[in-house]
Amino acid sequence: MAAAALAAGVMTSQAQVYSQNIVGYINVPLQPGYNLIANQLDLDGTGTNNSIYTAVGTNLPNGTIVQAWNGAGYSSTKFAASSGKWNVNNSVITNSMNPGVGFFIQIPGSVATNVTFVGNVITGTNVYPVVAGYQILSASGPVAGGITTVNNYHANKNDIVEVWNGAGYTSHKWSGTAWGAGEPVLNVGESVFLDAATSTNWTQILNVQ
Repeated sequence: MAAAALAAGVMTSQAQVYSQNIVGYINVPLQPGYNLIANQLDLDGTGTNNSIYTAVGTNLPNGTIVQAWNGAGYSSTKFAASSGKWNVNNSVITNSMNPGVGFFIQIPGSVATNVTFVGNVITGTNVYPVVAGYQILSASGPVAGGITTVNNYHANKNDIVEVWNGAGYTSHKWSGTAWGAGEPVLNVGESVFLDAATSTNWTQILNVQ
């Protein structure tokens, strides 16, 4: 019943989370065009072995594109429905499928769809490195709420969090005492662009009761 309580706690109108214990699935809605999302469930509990095939899968429209941030720009891969394959599965794309990271997924055409992530919730204390400059990050688990008040990211002065709104970014800058435009709020299955003023760690704690 503890895991059922966790599932209820992370339910949002944007994404649905179901769990029997600490294994479950997340349905993340995808609009036509660009979506900035994250896989917050892990294949095997290690947090490192999630490929585009095990995370995103192949049940997506032909021509779907995934773009992963490589530190200076994007590495991309495109899905071909005829072969059921992504044309690139390099380390940048694979790394972006791990919990705590994020990526863009571009849906062709004009019809909305969704992606279903399946796996384990990574519980306990998890420390994720943040480098100075740009990166795409997410909460490591399916927990919706404020990036600081709920998800425990303690910003340094001049950190900027860019939240994708479907057409561009809403920018939130930490002044040292407050967030400009309000505290960034993450939905389940959502990631954000972080422009970190300095290198640090994001320590995330998720306990199942």
